[in-house]
Amino acid sequence: MTPNNPIPSAESTAERPLSSNVKPSRKRPEYERFGEHIRYLTVEEWGQFLDAIEDYRHKLMMQVIYELGCRVGEFVRIQLRHLSFGRNTVYIPAENTKTRQRRVSHLPAGLMNEIKSLLRREGRMAQRSLRVRRGDEYLFFPGRSARRRYTENRLRQIFARYIRVTGLDREYGRDRKGRALHELTIHSLRHSHIMHYVHVHKLPLPIVQRQVGHKSLKATSVYLRPSDEDVGRSYAEARSHPAPKASAPAGL
Repeated sequence: MTPNNPIPSAESTAERPLSSNVKPSRKRPEYERFGEHIRYLTVEEWGQFLDAIEDYRHKLMMQVIYELGCRVGEFVRIQLRHLSFGRNTVYIPAENTKTRQRRVSHLPAGLMNEIKSLLRREGRMAQRSLRVRRGDEYLFFPGRSARRRYTENRLRQIFARYIRVTGLDREYGRDRKGRALHELTIHSLRHSHIMHYVHVHKLPLPIVQRQVGHKSLKATSVYLRPSDEDVGRSYAEARSHPAPKASAPAGL
């Protein structure tokens, strides 16, 4: 029996120092390809996007990515042994992350119940317990083999298809080969998670940082910038009050 939430061995997360004769490359500014705009779905757009997904497994996959706030490369590598059904958590090993730092992320209880129901229908979880049959199988998989995972590119295609169906697909330019650059990509689900949980649900920044696996609080603090919705609401509220009338100069 494979445990649901294994305790990994300690791994070093130290970065390799640069040699003295190698000049460090200049780091490209984050979001450079789209200015300083964080590409995310509003809460309303997120609901519209989910409503457009007819395939149950596809909808479940998009919900898991959004609620974990994970990268697509982390999502496609989730195996059954990474799930703790009692705690509603997903363990993400260091080797599956961009930062090479392991973490535990949390799912809503209702969404975890949906996953358990799916696994039982597929015969991959016991009907009366939380025991899974084969812990090394992937949570989601294409075709018939649960030992073969989705590719990241396939997930991008699935996302793009439903974004087009929803009517939310927006282009913001062309690349060097003349191909369209789309404002919303599957990585926008990660951005959406952070924006919603910071601005709408008002979670403390360090909590969100732990959930999504940012290496530093500075990376998460980028999302503190006012959202488009915040700006719109603030201006609407200000404009709902009549502007004070200027008084005439004394002596006139």
